[in-house]
Amino acid sequence: MIAKTRGNSRRKKKKEPLEVQVTLRFNYGDEPDDGITVLDRQRVPMVGSVFEYRDRIFHAFTRLFIRTSLAQPKVVRELFPIVQALRRK
Repeated sequence: MIAKTRGNSRRKKKKEPLEVQVTLRFNYGDEPDDGITVLDRQRVPMVGSVFEYRDRIFHAFTRLFIRTSLAQPKVVRELFPIVQALRRK
């Protein structure tokens, strides 16, 4: 026999933002200076579930990664070798 209780034993809590500090650094080589720190201890309020906003988080992360990588000449040479070949002519 399973005992059932009437009413909710758990009360719903009001969703409050959770303060998260984010540091995001992309390394593009073996040297310590071959990296860029995009976010340094940036305060980000998290409200709701990560699973609810996973698409927005993924798109923002991808956009930030591409924008940062295109700022590195070493990465651009790897991604677009044809540009380097055109410059030689």
